[in-house]
Amino acid sequence: MMQENIRRSSGYLSWLTSYGIYAVLLLLVVVFSLGNSQFLTVDNVLLILQQASPLGIAVVGMVFVLLGSGIDISVGASMFFVSTVAGCVLNASGVIPAAWLTDIRGVALVLGMVLLLGALIGWINGMLVTRFRILPFIVTLATASILKGTGLKISGSASIGVAALGDLANGRVGPIPNVLILFVVVLIACDYVLRRTVYGRHLMAIGDSARNAERTGIKVNRNIVASYVICGVLGTLAGILSAGQIGSVSAGFGEGNEFIVISAAVLGGTSLFGGKGSILPGAVIGIILVTTIMNGLAMMNASPFIYTIVRGLIIFCAIALDSMGHQGELR
Repeated sequence: MMQENIRRSSGYLSWLTSYGIYAVLLLLVVVFSLGNSQFLTVDNVLLILQQASPLGIAVVGMVFVLLGSGIDISVGASMFFVSTVAGCVLNASGVIPAAWLTDIRGVALVLGMVLLLGALIGWINGMLVTRFRILPFIVTLATASILKGTGLKISGSASIGVAALGDLANGRVGPIPNVLILFVVVLIACDYVLRRTVYGRHLMAIGDSARNAERTGIKVNRNIVASYVICGVLGTLAGILSAGQIGSVSAGFGEGNEFIVISAAVLGGTSLFGGKGSILPGAVIGIILVTTIMNGLAMMNASPFIYTIVRGLIIFCAIALDSMGHQGELR
């Protein structure tokens, strides 16, 4: 009888961790639609997707790190730092020809530069984790502090305009936002890498057991460093797109985004314990759920203080569900 109850509870838990997020999303759509008739319109759905796309790109990068049993809480600070650098370069006289700032050349040059910078940040994080055996949480916490302080020093805590990024971040191809197109491209490319390449299979194996993976000849350190580089590049792209949508980079830009990104990845089924997760549909449904909540609260004119409370509840629920799922697997 006891064993039957355990199997039944495990079955409920498995269903909750696998499909609960879809039920919650459906419930929220119904509630917000009843609260505001404009919520489920085409324009608002496109707005939700547009709002979700930049951070969704960062979520994809976080999935790679989490799959290898790592974590990167420097994402928010990295978004602030690289966007500050991009703003300073765009606004610095003589660094980029003035004519270039009005077309794609200037944006492409700055984007390429900051993506390399993001890759370097990810490489440093990965090397510190693998070569010096420092806990990823500690490494990326220190990196976040350094990046935040450096960005504030560069900007002097003043807001920096990034109007040149506006066309990239806010433009559309017909009715489809540019950022949504970029998000879809990233999703398809990274999902292919994760599911269809040797690197993806090796990263999953490392997350399951780094020791066993190493015994089979997998280059554990190299693959983990690569996951942090991917996270750094995609976090940088997310930061540039977010800054472009706003039009400026302030001292509070990117603050708290790391927790949104991590919780969205975990809500989408990626485990904090490594070795389990997906980009499609995992990363997508996670960030859409989080963005739907924020959009719905805004349309219902909720108090600004509610956002912080809801964000905390989302993080708690994500971690709790992942922990229960992990215990269920061990059982």
